[in-house]
Amino acid sequence: MGNSNRFFPSLAEHQISLDLEAGYNPAPALVSELRDEVAAVWGYPLGQRVEVCFRGERSAIAGKLELLRAPDYPWDRHQPLQLAVAGLVFSSRDIERWTIL
Repeated sequence: MGNSNRFFPSLAEHQISLDLEAGYNPAPALVSELRDEVAAVWGYPLGQRVEVCFRGERSAIAGKLELLRAPDYPWDRHQPLQLAVAGLVFSSRDIERWTIL
């Protein structure tokens, strides 16, 4: 037991910067033409500033309504969309109502 590092060779230490002060950066937006087509089919004001109220809750959030992932093609209006407002990710099925601001 004299050399406890016999099986674990010494490695040089490296530090990485996590850049925690950078702030929130949303995922890259989908191509605006695709977003606009999905907005027309599903009837949501994607890319616009809205207030969203959620089902079963008395909470609401305001901000730009973003589509996080394109739905499957061919379009099916019954497929839920993955959306976000101000960094809060939710499904289109979670929305009770929305208002354009």
